[in-house]
Amino acid sequence: MNNRGLLSRAMTRRSALGLFGAATLGASGALALPGCSRGATRSAQPTRLLVKVPRTGHDVVFDDSINEVSQVITAMARAFEQASPTPVQVEVEVFEQNGYDSAIVDCFDTDRAVDVLYGDYFNMSTYIHTGRVVPLDDVVTPAVRNDIYDLLWNLSTIEGRVYMMPYLSRQNVLAYNKDLMRQAGLERLIRDGVIQSWSIQEWDEVLDALAASLPEGTYPMMMYAASSQGDTHIMTLLRSQGSPFFNDEGRFCLSRPEGIAALRKLQEGVARGWWPPHAENLEIEDCSSLFRNGQLAIYMLNNASVSRYGDSVGLVNFPGGVDGDGCATMFVSGFEVFDSGSPEKVQLAKDFLSFVYNSSQWLDYSAGTLPASKAVSQRHGNAIPYYDLFQSNSGHVVDFTGSNPDTRAVREVFHQVIRDLLKGNVSPEEAAFRLDEQCNRAIDEGVRTSTLHT
Repeated sequence: MNNRGLLSRAMTRRSALGLFGAATLGASGALALPGCSRGATRSAQPTRLLVKVPRTGHDVVFDDSINEVSQVITAMARAFEQASPTPVQVEVEVFEQNGYDSAIVDCFDTDRAVDVLYGDYFNMSTYIHTGRVVPLDDVVTPAVRNDIYDLLWNLSTIEGRVYMMPYLSRQNVLAYNKDLMRQAGLERLIRDGVIQSWSIQEWDEVLDALAASLPEGTYPMMMYAASSQGDTHIMTLLRSQGSPFFNDEGRFCLSRPEGIAALRKLQEGVARGWWPPHAENLEIEDCSSLFRNGQLAIYMLNNASVSRYGDSVGLVNFPGGVDGDGCATMFVSGFEVFDSGSPEKVQLAKDFLSFVYNSSQWLDYSAGTLPASKAVSQRHGNAIPYYDLFQSNSGHVVDFTGSNPDTRAVREVFHQVIRDLLKGNVSPEEAAFRLDEQCNRAIDEGVRTSTLHT
């Protein structure tokens, strides 16, 4: 992608001044940005900022050339370099989705230490508790706060301080292959234009019928446990018998009858043919490939990926929930600023976020999924595929992280227990005990070692 081309196209949509959003001309005629240091002395050498972002697909309703979020962030960086009164050079580094710790923690105190991270909250929230992520309350002006949905601010705030800036979110539900459902005689459960919620009895009927009718090499539903990738979806399935998953203190509570019943369903699904064979050795991407190839009847999709399948799929919430009416999950993505020991770099990193969040131009580039900005939702909601459908399903969204300060440590424990469960090495009761004991130990350790930057 030619980011200069992206910047040029953006300027044809609005005036150059509009490109810089709330940037204004100061008394001297120089461009000044809200939140930027006033009266900064320009040096011969620009200050270097390193922005890191995982490789993530991204669509924008008004720009078909965008296919990765890094393209948008790179264009933001180039525009910020031009607008900043303090000379700055912004490098954007892309890393793979399974490489968060290598890109972030392993680079602490090196010349590749991150200044700004864009990513998924459930991956990046852990870093807040290292004491290296700075609060961003001075970036959150009243106008910015009012423009972002309150739920997202709640997810961005720890002990009353804002540590993450939400940019967009994706809502995850399950999708079913309509042709495979018809082959199994399940036409009565196919519905268009809605996100359904099936009862537990209907779920059993669907999975048993698919297992009995699908041809060899085609399977009813996703399942995997080879790594922590995608395990949040398996966590959500453990609410299928009414388990809240977390207790009031944010700790795992799967040893209750509802949790054990859900673990038993997962294990029984092996013998009943609900999952691909040897699912304990599969990754989420393996199931994604099967679904794309028409070899898997039910798989996870979100509002940003449904469009790829057109009317060949129907949508249904994850089974269960405390009210029995189905579950969905929400994955929020946004920004963090890290303190690498340079107050100047911290301030410039905050200035970069002020630049983005005070610019309708760059906030508009979140319009392809569910924008964090109310104004962007109003401007582009009608053009965002399935926007109204998923917004109306938001009441089914459950919290899959709780108050966990070390999500990544918990996930490393979780998938190993599920793998043993699928292999038949542990009973549902034993799995529930191990999950509660080991995951809660990881949560407690995260609480004990948590350090917040002030």
